[in-house]
Amino acid sequence: MWNKEADVVIVGYGGAGAAAAITAHDAGATVIVLEKSERGGGNTRLAGGTIREFLDVKKAVKYFDAILKDVSEEMKRAFVEEGARNAEWMKELGGELERGEAGRFPPAPHVIWPHLDGADGIGGRWKVKGNSTVGGVNLWAVLEQSVKKRAIEVLFKTGAKKLITNERKEVIGLLADGPNGEIRVKARRAVVLTCGGFEYNAGMQCHYLGINYYAQGCLGNTGDGIRMAQELGADLWHMSGVSCGIGYKFPEFDMPMGIGIRTGEYIYVDQNGKRFMDEADIDVHAMAFEFSHFDHKTLTYPRIPAYLIFDETTLRAGRLIGWCPGAAMDYYEWSKDNSAEIERGWIKTAQTFRDLAPQIGLKPEALQKTVSTYNMYCVGGYDPEFGRRQETLSPINKPPFYAVAVWPCLLNTQGGPKRNAKAQVLDVNGEPIKRLYSAGELGSIFNTLYPGAGNVSECLSFGRIAGRNAAREEPAA
Repeated sequence: MWNKEADVVIVGYGGAGAAAAITAHDAGATVIVLEKSERGGGNTRLAGGTIREFLDVKKAVKYFDAILKDVSEEMKRAFVEEGARNAEWMKELGGELERGEAGRFPPAPHVIWPHLDGADGIGGRWKVKGNSTVGGVNLWAVLEQSVKKRAIEVLFKTGAKKLITNERKEVIGLLADGPNGEIRVKARRAVVLTCGGFEYNAGMQCHYLGINYYAQGCLGNTGDGIRMAQELGADLWHMSGVSCGIGYKFPEFDMPMGIGIRTGEYIYVDQNGKRFMDEADIDVHAMAFEFSHFDHKTLTYPRIPAYLIFDETTLRAGRLIGWCPGAAMDYYEWSKDNSAEIERGWIKTAQTFRDLAPQIGLKPEALQKTVSTYNMYCVGGYDPEFGRRQETLSPINKPPFYAVAVWPCLLNTQGGPKRNAKAQVLDVNGEPIKRLYSAGELGSIFNTLYPGAGNVSECLSFGRIAGRNAAREEPAA
């Protein structure tokens, strides 16, 4: 009847799945991990990989009161208390940590929304040292090595498709499609869903987000866990929540590439050639707020795409690719001086803004006026339109000039089956579905407002909570 069995079966081999597997194993349970792709890491490997530090539990919970309004006090406290151990836990696994705030323009803030009560209880960010410039790669290397060290079985190219329950409505296993066909995997104690969100499910995006975004995260995130949990009556929450940056989308690749700016000589303009935001003072995870604006009169999205306008100073400051460029990094290496991307025609260039504008479909006079006005603000040290801070106001005046289209791109979705402080998946009546747990971005505690380093911290925190509690379940009869 069963092709495989273990005490705890985990669906999804990213940061949350690895944390759950390691913790369940160390609690004495046998563990099997199912991963639908041919490699592990999920969005964790593709992320910036920073871990949030919590200095004071009571204050940190107060801070999260303002941005996690529908999350119980018990769950917020569980997240903070467990999250406060994340850095030390990574060290126990062999990771070497360093501070992770610096490196981008403007520098990553110590804490998002510092005006909120309790913000002084939120510390900085830690990241794992390693050979990659992508922090998530280094963090994932430590987790993956820890799983291998414990000889935990991982079934790659094996996608879960249906949870199996007994007559008492307890989850006792699942059906999965493996390399050689369908298999049945028994879970003697529990199943833990850590298989990410629905970034690559166009139907779910349209239904829950109201718009179809490009996604730059893990290609396997197609909402499988949401569908399986729904079949058992799971409640859903935070389905409209996203972490959304901006990126380039070029015809040669199906997925976009996250951008990175290292100096201040740039602006964003919409399809009318006009600025629409303070370019230097918005968190990278919150770009959807500005770039997804819908014009109800024209029934269009005038900022999809928008255009990054910059000069030679920005070009020479470094690669115009981000610190977590997304899944495309597995297929394309951005040139160090941006020259290859200019040769490919991805980055448009001209000696004047009037000559640059037609290359991106803008009216020359409109772009020229916008840049001239912005440069005037830089001279005066004051941006009356959008309040860009004086220290970030740098004129775009060194030719040649450049432009490239940018799109809002999902880093990850947040929605999924609702869970409690024990990481148990809840049904529509608020009752735990027996022997079913979840962690990570599948039903994240975050919704509309997302603070940087939150998802990775949550993956590790609730991954351990889920693994610990799943291992404590008595074997099903």
